[in-house]
Amino acid sequence: MAAVLVVGGPGSGKSSVANGLRRRGLRSIDCDYGLARWEDPEGIPVEFPANPDLEWLRSHHWQWIDERFEQVLSECRERSTALCGASYNLANYLPRFELLILLQVDDATTAQRLADPRRNNDFGRIGATLEWSLDWRPRLEAEMLGAGAHGVDARQPLEQVVDDVIRISRAYGVDLANN
Repeated sequence: MAAVLVVGGPGSGKSSVANGLRRRGLRSIDCDYGLARWEDPEGIPVEFPANPDLEWLRSHHWQWIDERFEQVLSECRERSTALCGASYNLANYLPRFELLILLQVDDATTAQRLADPRRNNDFGRIGATLEWSLDWRPRLEAEMLGAGAHGVDARQPLEQVVDDVIRISRAYGVDLANN
């Protein structure tokens, strides 16, 4: 069985892909829910401020919680799963994934999606979160491509992006069926 990381910057569609895979009866997890938290520079969990400035965003990090993430990864040995998310500490986990899929977008798409009032969170609409996102996305994409991620043009309609994730997974022998 395999763990597949579907990664991308804010607004790239990670949560939407996780939902799209589940709607098709495939196993996926949105890593933003219960697997990650904001931490201060010492690694202590903190509340996200109502109006974060750039200094706060650069000194605090969205981190996967080791114990919880390890549990999910161990479950992937029994059932292949697409884990959809990104975190500051994701490089620590890259060797544990059999396949990396990168959702690639541009600045205009990032800004448009983060501004969408239908999104279920305000990241990108409050404080300096949009500026931070536009700065971090290209660095994340370069890092993931350097690590061997397979790029998907996430500017496409969601159903096509989900099709591409499934196609790449199957090409690498990963069946995400929810058995």
